[in-house]
Amino acid sequence: MRRTLGIVSLTTALVFSANGYAAEQIYVQASKGSFNDAAIQRLFAEQPGLEAAVRFAGTPLNTFEQAASSEALAFSAVENSTIDGKLVQATVKAFQQYQLVDVKAFITTPIEMCVLQPKSDAEKGVKINTIASHPAALKQIDSWKHSFKPAELEIPEGTAAAARMVSAGELPSGTAAIGACVLNTVYPNLAIVEQGVQDNKNNKTSFMLMDVEPRSASISEPQARAELAAAIELGKKLATR
Repeated sequence: MRRTLGIVSLTTALVFSANGYAAEQIYVQASKGSFNDAAIQRLFAEQPGLEAAVRFAGTPLNTFEQAASSEALAFSAVENSTIDGKLVQATVKAFQQYQLVDVKAFITTPIEMCVLQPKSDAEKGVKINTIASHPAALKQIDSWKHSFKPAELEIPEGTAAAARMVSAGELPSGTAAIGACVLNTVYPNLAIVEQGVQDNKNNKTSFMLMDVEPRSASISEPQARAELAAAIELGKKLATR
């Protein structure tokens, strides 16, 4: 039986986390090839004792749900430097229905956006006339796309989904995907043709590895924001130990 840590007693989590913790599996927000994927791999590289089987779960809410039902850990984006108020809204919503049991790890990574084109197009010198990505990503590359004004295809499923579609030839020739540079390792027939195209060169996202459990009753958004903010502060302290 797990004991939930409230905001006041959350500091206890740091004691357990500092001693190290290995989970059998971790449910990770988003999908393979996403910025979340790059972040969890970096966390494993920095803290090998945390390495575990990864299961991608889409939204933070779905990530929390699957982690809790499987008695596993959840890894989700919690804060981004470009967001007003910084807290990731989708994770706030997840906190309304799930509560923190323990903070296991915290990591902040730079978000570098790359332009990925099929290798065949790149080798032939096919000019990019269309870009495909998540709507949020398309809004963060205004300076880069201003010079040639490509058509834009919004892929709500995410940056990795856009890369998969470009890789599979499901989109017209001349279409490039915008997403994490790691996507070319997921789809080897994609070539990185430009790096660092994001407007904000200091764009950073923080992620947290957590043990969570369902609430007996959902809480308000302001309450969830307060709890998430408190958890982030504890995560930051953990990261500096």
